[in-house]
Amino acid sequence: MRTTFLTMALLGILGCGDSVKQPDFPDLHPVKGVVKLGGQPVKGGAVQFIPEPDRPEFLINSEVGTDGTFTLSTVRTTDNKGERRPGAPAGNYRVTYTPMMTEQAAGAIIEPITTTQVLTVATGPNDLTIDLPAKKK
Repeated sequence: MRTTFLTMALLGILGCGDSVKQPDFPDLHPVKGVVKLGGQPVKGGAVQFIPEPDRPEFLINSEVGTDGTFTLSTVRTTDNKGERRPGAPAGNYRVTYTPMMTEQAAGAIIEPITTTQVLTVATGPNDLTIDLPAKKK
């Protein structure tokens, strides 16, 4: 009896992770582009697209290449398996750019930059340019 109870309890605990219903992915559209600062492509980092209104159940982001280019993908924030799909849902976004650690100069911390402009991901393929605001002196 005790062994049966412990087995059932253990199965219940182990099964909890998969019993949570994951939100369905919305329709995703291909998004690529380039991140620029002062008219020049940045040299790496990461971008995160934050939907307006926010949809905290999804994370839409990409690494930025050394040539400033990126290709977005979407992942569910509640997905413990890390399923990532290419593209982003159509809609309006603010973008946060985080520079690479190697961009930091002699102990100075470079903060992430959030765009003031709203970018739109349209239905179908998207090729976006993200113009970051100039650094304040």
